[in-house]
Amino acid sequence: MVMIVSGSGYNLNRVILVDGYVDEPTCLGVPPYLSTYPRYIAGAIWTHSPKTEIEYITIDQVRKSFERFQNRWSTADLIILVAGMIVPGKYLGGTPISVREAKTIFSASSLVSIPKLLAGPWGQFGCGIEGGKMALSSDVLSPPFDIIIDGDPEVVIGQLAQGWNLNDIQTSRTRNDASEIEEYILRGTEIVTQHFGLHSGYILCEIETYRGCSRSLTGGCSFCVEPLYGTPQQRSIDAILQEIECLYTRGVRAFRIGRQADLFTFGSPQMGLEEFPRPKPETIEKLFSGIRRVAPDLTVLHIDNVNPGTIARYPEECREIVQSIIKYHTPGDTAALGIESLDPEVIKKNNLKATPEESLAAIKLLNEVGGARPKWGLPHLLPGINLLYGLPGERKKTLECNFQFLKNLVEEELLVRRINIRQVIEFSGSFMEDKGKRIKPNQFFQHKKRIRESIDRAMIERVAPAGTIIRSAFLERTDGKTGVFRPLGTYPLQCHSPIDSPPITSVNLFVVDHGPRSLTTLPFPLQVSSASLSHWKKIPGFGAKRAARIKASQNLRSIEDLQAQVDVEIPFWLHHALSFE
Repeated sequence: MVMIVSGSGYNLNRVILVDGYVDEPTCLGVPPYLSTYPRYIAGAIWTHSPKTEIEYITIDQVRKSFERFQNRWSTADLIILVAGMIVPGKYLGGTPISVREAKTIFSASSLVSIPKLLAGPWGQFGCGIEGGKMALSSDVLSPPFDIIIDGDPEVVIGQLAQGWNLNDIQTSRTRNDASEIEEYILRGTEIVTQHFGLHSGYILCEIETYRGCSRSLTGGCSFCVEPLYGTPQQRSIDAILQEIECLYTRGVRAFRIGRQADLFTFGSPQMGLEEFPRPKPETIEKLFSGIRRVAPDLTVLHIDNVNPGTIARYPEECREIVQSIIKYHTPGDTAALGIESLDPEVIKKNNLKATPEESLAAIKLLNEVGGARPKWGLPHLLPGINLLYGLPGERKKTLECNFQFLKNLVEEELLVRRINIRQVIEFSGSFMEDKGKRIKPNQFFQHKKRIRESIDRAMIERVAPAGTIIRSAFLERTDGKTGVFRPLGTYPLQCHSPIDSPPITSVNLFVVDHGPRSLTTLPFPLQVSSASLSHWKKIPGFGAKRAARIKASQNLRSIEDLQAQVDVEIPFWLHHALSFE
């Protein structure tokens, strides 16, 4: 154990806070998302050691210039890594740190003498690698890490910052109530000023309303770590609004109310007493109206997790909640429904949230109330479906149950924003461990391909038909002369668009075609006088020859002029997207 210093009130000079990104059932922290962990940890330090300098950096920034950062870190007093992929995912905005990377980076000879702490889900639950594989023990990272925090990082580090004596650190400390860390949360908002995306607007802050799971009363879902936090610890509306106001004054304009197991139950007086608490709609109304009051010019206000079992049991209360959210949020929102499986046998063996009938009822209600859309915009609030494979009780029939459920959604013309198809990450000692045979990997991948080809394209064509405007999309990466863009938000649509050079700021796009999981788009509005051959060729039915005729034409001043250059009818949805100025 390395002792930094003993004695109360000492201010450590410099701390390096490395964001290796997190992804867990109720929290996402891969760019553009900024999770609660770095903010809470920074606030804990500044509350008890206000003169300490904290340098916040993301793992993607480190990868670009590791040698430079290694030299800067060598003069630090303490290094903290936040990391933990508990839910398997695919990312565009960043790549979570791997175990091998963490061992390599933090074992550098220049860092040997500097105390290093591991915080976040990796320390609490183990090191998830990828779906379908057993997580590694946190001990695999000791060394290079001197201390692995298996409690609440902000509580443990808050205690440490009161004297900076590592010999006395209690790594398993947890909070008993959310009110204990509210000062940390407010002070920690300052760390966003160091986020690389703040200036450009490429940052979306996850906001916690409560932690824990009401279904922990019955054990919760077999695979999920959220019940391990116990019964819900709810934050007050005033505390949440103060946090958002502080973030807003520091330049953040995008927020996701995503750090909870089921947003619809926030504020319920039955939390901690009932497995399915009765929602209290007036609480959600007060929260969302308050957010609009303290952050009047926000650009994104979205949600995340909703329990389909809650909607099925309390449809009228949930209808009111959806109406309140729609009144204040921004369109293109998604309520992620943790359905996991439609096989009754798997549902029973894993204590899952809802039966197929209940899940269907939840999807229908969200479609009915949330399916409305602004003109040429995305629907307000649609369901998203999470399917999980590798659960106890799984069999070949499970695949057919899941597929038929999705097929019925298409046939009933219901909308689903996205379908996540994942393999579970298993943790040692969990209910999941050693529970018999599951489907074979080749069966899983064939099933996934079938859904992508048969279901996804039909859904995305309905969610974002041709002509739909995607506003404020950021360039995530380039693929030759094609840019891959996404707007900020919950499960944002991936947009492929021709580019000559990377745009400096976000751009508006409109949809011209669809893939199974992405959109083909063009700039909105499309300036007829300057549109390239690549632009015109992307419009279905135009092709290379018609695109060349349009490009060669002079003085195109109207739809009629454009129509004269092509021998096919110009789609009605294209009319509103063209500019002849």
